[in-house]
Amino acid sequence: MPQFMAEGDARAAIANGGRIENVIIVMQRGSDGRAEFVPYFAASWRRGYVAIGLWAGRGTRSWRDLTRLVGFVREELHYPGPMVLHEADDPKLRKYRTLFAAASEPAPSDRPDGAFDR
Repeated sequence: MPQFMAEGDARAAIANGGRIENVIIVMQRGSDGRAEFVPYFAASWRRGYVAIGLWAGRGTRSWRDLTRLVGFVREELHYPGPMVLHEADDPKLRKYRTLFAAASEPAPSDRPDGAFDR
């Protein structure tokens, strides 16, 4: 199972009747102090939570504008449900550890440097 979900694969799965079932947004502060937001999705066509990968290379797609991220999830992925926002070091993310592991994705708070892949 790939570590990240390609945006095109998500769009294709949704077009074929799949759906996003849950969204967890993890906020991390970059070295410049600005917030970056990474959404992790639970989808009907795969197990666990997974992030969208970058177009080129390895890493996780992130947004610096939360309003744009919410718009992307609502309009492009057709998800009408609630989205939960956590800081990367939030201990409550530990309860999702098995869900991130099922998607072959380390839980955000488990990354050695505490940062997202860029």
